[in-house]
Amino acid sequence: MNKTVVVGTAVVVIVAAAGGGTYAVLHTPKRQFASNLVKMTKSNDNIADFRVTASGTGDDTGSASGTLKADAQNENNLAVHLKVNDKNTPEAMNIKMDKKHVYVSADILTSSVKAYGSTGLTKVTKSLDKYWLDASHSVSLEDTYSPIKTKEVRSDATSVTEWFKDLDSSKFKKVSNGYQVNLNKADMKSLMTKISKTKSGKELSKSEWKEAKSSLDPVKNFKLKLTVGVKGKSFGIDFSGKENNRKERLTFKVNTKRDNNLKVKMPAKSLIKTESQLTALLQDKMLDYYSDQIGSTIDEFNSSTDSSSTSDDILDA
Repeated sequence: MNKTVVVGTAVVVIVAAAGGGTYAVLHTPKRQFASNLVKMTKSNDNIADFRVTASGTGDDTGSASGTLKADAQNENNLAVHLKVNDKNTPEAMNIKMDKKHVYVSADILTSSVKAYGSTGLTKVTKSLDKYWLDASHSVSLEDTYSPIKTKEVRSDATSVTEWFKDLDSSKFKKVSNGYQVNLNKADMKSLMTKISKTKSGKELSKSEWKEAKSSLDPVKNFKLKLTVGVKGKSFGIDFSGKENNRKERLTFKVNTKRDNNLKVKMPAKSLIKTESQLTALLQDKMLDYYSDQIGSTIDEFNSSTDSSSTSDDILDA
């Protein structure tokens, strides 16, 4: 056999093997997890469907789900539709945000009243659904729904992804819906330290971060699974543990997509009311409602009285 052919074949085999090895190294679960996580943090997807569930050993199961939409052209305009299910009592909330304001739709009144089975009052509150409450000056809402700085979030998230590169490869694996990493309590504390050093993380004081990490100490059987989908289009969290002899579990799932035509319109000024204005509107409508109820009751009473008198007259005759 020609030696050149033998040598040439050997070279091809070696190159192919080396290339295959490189592919295998670059496509390990750890590499793929990191790669898809980076894709997610750099993504310009502007629609996210999410679901959160929490459960314990008792009947304290709760869940929240909804959709967050960011304006394709103006990322500061956000709309959130949120459904909260606490002990099988559903409530819905619509929120809109821009750079300076947070608006909560008054339809939360209808949702709350309906959840408690007050069908009569639902008719009263329904007419208020079109109004929005400017909650920007409410301390609790301002803390919870502060305007999102998209570029800052992406920068911080990208920085945090670097932390996963130092983890043991054995913690990662391929799963049906993407790539997963399993973290223990020490891993979680280390990750929290990394997050605390980002621009967003620094909004919390060192003492608050210390307290947050300390709160993990009593948790036994700590397990945390993070799953990122292919192309960074989904992300999931699955936590389980035991504290004070109570089993706890928290799951979070989010799926994202892009819609370049999506526009989020802020509420018109004519529909924005202060809390006192909405309260006054509701009080007026409730007074009208109860007046009608009282009027109907009186009419029914008079009607029954007239009927009774007629019967007496007939008997007397």
